[in-house]
Amino acid sequence: MATLPVVPPNVEDSPKRAATPRAGSDGYTGPSFGAAENVRSVREERRSEEKQLVTQASSPRGLTEERRNAVRQKALAEIPWWYNPYAHLAATTGIGLAVLVASVVAIARLEPGVRWTDLLVIPGVVLFANYYEWRVHKDVLHKRFWPFEVIYDKHTPMHHMVYVEEDMALRDVKEFRLVLIPAAGVLGIVLAAAPLAIGIAWLWSSAAGWLFLLTTSLFMVAYEVLHLCYHAPAESFIGRLALIRVLRAHHARHHDPRLMQRYNFNVTVPLFDWIMGTMAPKRAATTARRSQEDADAA
Repeated sequence: MATLPVVPPNVEDSPKRAATPRAGSDGYTGPSFGAAENVRSVREERRSEEKQLVTQASSPRGLTEERRNAVRQKALAEIPWWYNPYAHLAATTGIGLAVLVASVVAIARLEPGVRWTDLLVIPGVVLFANYYEWRVHKDVLHKRFWPFEVIYDKHTPMHHMVYVEEDMALRDVKEFRLVLIPAAGVLGIVLAAAPLAIGIAWLWSSAAGWLFLLTTSLFMVAYEVLHLCYHAPAESFIGRLALIRVLRAHHARHHDPRLMQRYNFNVTVPLFDWIMGTMAPKRAATTARRSQEDADAA
């Protein structure tokens, strides 16, 4: 049985990152919560605070509820006044749905239509997307390196400090901003997928190219909606759905700070967690391990 980490893997900036920042630049200055300070000393101080926060959360005693509430209030206080949570949800899912509708319309107009071999694109995209989700979550959202520091900073020392396994629920609709992907990120995924779809259409068939876009957009919408559902209150209508309860349990285990950098990286279906051996250990083994850690820390 794999042992659980007490302190997460090193979150220090990589050498590549350390050589890149310039004092006074107009680029990302941190911290997790989107502050606009453009002073190197402030940037480094707040990054140091974030590292201490992650290390403390991953210790046997973890973060106190008071400390977590302070992180939550800080994150909410720095949300721009113009932010609309429902517009955010509409934008992220709307981009995917727009691509989905455009793909369906285009496929319906194709002659001679879709061949059975074209349908092989669908399971291929689902498998690749599930692997991509696993890989990015593991190696981008939980490791800071240039040029993706802002993605790490908005995930590990913020999202994972606010929401823990025993307290996953949103308390305010404004917290959509702490859960959903930015609309620009969804648009970026669509733009990145477009050349691949064109290549598939050229090498395979037009129907296969459109099916690639259709499946990609549907997977993207599923990711956003499912992740938001996992953070709905457990007693809500959505939270009580059987499928959501099962998938939320898997994701909630990932929100244990002592497990977050080792286990349960899939958000949709834990296929590649199973294939890659990153399914979290059984709760009984985890409980025994924590009891020993707490005894050692006492």
